[in-house]
Parts: sequence; C-alpha cells; structure tokens
Amino acid sequence: MPDPPPGEPRVLTIDGLRLQVLDHGSGNDAAPPLLLLHGGMAHARWWDLVAPALADLAQPFALDRRGHGDSEWTTVERYGWERDLLDIEEVMRTLSPRPWSVAGHSQGALLAVYLATRGNVSIDRLVLLDVPLEPASPRLTRAGRAFNRVPQLRYPTLTHATDRFQPFPTPHRIDAPVLDYLARHSFKALPDGGFTSKFHWKSYQCDRSREGTPLADYGERLRRIAIPVLSLRGAESTILGAAEQTELLRRLPDGRGIEIAAATHSLHAEQPGAVAHAMRDFLARV
Repeated sequence: MPDPPPGEPRVLTIDGLRLQVLDHGSGNDAAPPLLLLHGGMAHARWWDLVAPALADLAQPFALDRRGHGDSEWTTVERYGWERDLLDIEEVMRTLSPRPWSVAGHSQGALLAVYLATRGNVSIDRLVLLDVPLEPASPRLTRAGRAFNRVPQLRYPTLTHATDRFQPFPTPHRIDAPVLDYLARHSFKALPDGGFTSKFHWKSYQCDRSREGTPLADYGERLRRIAIPVLSLRGAESTILGAAEQTELLRRLPDGRGIEIAAATHSLHAEQPGAVAHAMRDFLARV
C-alpha cells in the first residue's frame, strides 16, 4: 500500500505545550473547517486514509491531543478530561472563526459530544465513529483500570516496536499494510537509543478525583445536542452494539446512523472508503 498523502503539519502552542495539527485541506481555506479527533492511545495519522477524500468538501484538520502522536508530553497532573476539552477549543478558535464540523472516533467522539454541548465554540454538525453508549460501563471501566498499569515500554529497534503494535480492542480487521503504516507512526526514537510509544502512558495515571466523574452527564448531553449527528458503527464492533446504536439514535434529537460492514471498532482504518463515503454524503447534504 502506498502511503496516503500526508497532511501539512502545523504546530500550535496551547497552554504552553506544542500541539501538532495535520492540515489535509491546505489551500482550500474557503471550505468549512472539519476537526478530526482520534481515539484514546491513538494519533492523528489514524485519519490519513479518510481525510484526503473529504478535502474538497471541507478543510480537515487532524489533531494530536497532548500526550499523543507528535504533540508534546507533559506532567501527570496536567492531563485530564477538562484539559483536553480546553486544548481542543483553543485549537479550533486559533485555526478558524467559522462554524466547525467535528468528527471523533471512540474517546474522540465522547469529547466531540461535550464540545457540542458546552457552547464555547461554534459547531454545526457531528460525526461519531463507534462511540460507546455507556462509557462508564463496568467492562470499559475495567479496561481503563488495566491501562493505568501499563508501563512506558522501551524497544531496542523500531522493528521490535512495530512488530508488537496492536490496536484496542482485538480482534480487528485492519489490513496488514494499513496496520504497518499506523505502527510506523506510533513510535518515536528516544534520545539515548531505542524506541517508545508516542502515547504517554502516564497520562492514564493522572488524579481523576480532582475532576469528579467527567462522563457522569454523558447520557443527558446526548439529548441536548441540537445539531445534526451521524453515528457510524462497525458492524462487528464490541464497543457499540446494534441495540446500543438504536438507543443512541433514539436519544439524539437529530441523529442518523449507518453501519459499516466488515468493520470492528477501528472502522476508519478497516473500511476507510466506506467511512469517507458516509461522511461525504452527510457533510454534503446537511
């Protein structure tokens, strides 16, 4: 598989940290802005197979959140749900004063729901990719506790690192060339030799008690979204089941849903053409 056309890297300083944004619509400044939010532990490159197909309808920007991808790491106490939201809102205000479309995958979709209901930035439509209906369910809570214990592993070579790359959750349907592409962009060289994940695993060790339960009002916020929403579900997803998709759409005032065949939770990496087609249709019609 040839590498997809890269977005143009842009570095913004937000809260004293360097955050990278990939601009996939450079030169198309007249198009409405579209923010692409990756899931937890992932990075902006997960959108590389989808974003170029949207660049004639929108100006897609894929953000590496703090502690992810090619954005800067920070201290444990400077991570957290509210800090991510503030970062994203400042990035949007910096890049464009116009109303935004926002698309998010998994944890990025959860953030998109909160962005759309906080009222701090202008958003006119949402695309939610395999968003959990109950993010605080016992199963997902157990997974979160397990992530708290993952160390920042060090690998002697990039090959050692990429050979052990595995998206969450498994099983998945990502083709080997795409998996290799994502893996190559998921690790960075260490100053004293070796490689480690670009994701800062210590971000999961921040003191969540100072934020209370940030997703406690998630269900209520779904009912408050006053803009059109497209919910894309992988047909074989273990994160958003078919019945949960039905309930999600029931809660949304203006929601529509599409199931992507032969896809699990990582649907935009597994079926990028189908995901891009669904997003194009939604962005063009709404």
